[in-house]
Amino acid sequence: MAGKAMLVLERPWWRPDENPKRPSVFPFLQGLANYTDNFSVYHSNFYGIESFQKALESDLTHTRESRLYLYIASHGNGKMIGGGEIGQGMRLSTMLSKLDATANYKNIEGVVIGSCEIGGNVDELMEAPVGNSIVWVFGYNCEIDWIGSTLIDISLFENLTNLRESDLRHRDKIVNAFVRSLRKFAGDYQIGNNTDEKILLKDAITLVVQPRGKGNRPKDDTAKLIEKLKW
Repeated sequence: MAGKAMLVLERPWWRPDENPKRPSVFPFLQGLANYTDNFSVYHSNFYGIESFQKALESDLTHTRESRLYLYIASHGNGKMIGGGEIGQGMRLSTMLSKLDATANYKNIEGVVIGSCEIGGNVDELMEAPVGNSIVWVFGYNCEIDWIGSTLIDISLFENLTNLRESDLRHRDKIVNAFVRSLRKFAGDYQIGNNTDEKILLKDAITLVVQPRGKGNRPKDDTAKLIEKLKW
């Protein structure tokens, strides 16, 4: 079956005693799916390494859609995704190895990591598209506002999923899709913090792109993106 689907791997953000309403990114993404033709969203929770791997390999990738996008939504800290009192955390390198194994046999085009600070690990994110189907990876390098970053992520998927497969061979077309997504937001919007330092959106993001095609290599295109946005 032709079509596109977003695979959402979300770790619960708060325990019931901390936030009884248990907020989730899923309803926001369902709205995007309802708005967009020929686009599905599949959601699963994870709590640690084993549940992440099972959700990704044994559940979410069993789709009939041919073009896939991955959204990892979780607390983050330094090089760790998850952790705290709700399950075991995992290192970014471990998560990327699980992702690499999956993207070797499924057509995952792009990855958004909606986690605090993970985008600061540029060297590791540069390895994510090597030797598999992934074309782009986006993340945040500081503590981020939950609502603000979720709205940004939705805008990213709205535009990135509109790229044609032939566009994935061209760096400028991929970066320009990010420009269209982020142009709705102000570069000087305070998206989060690093300790006591206020961080603006223009200083909080990381974009790695590796277009498809022989000879193309992953590149940190964050500066190019900011320049095009004129932030």
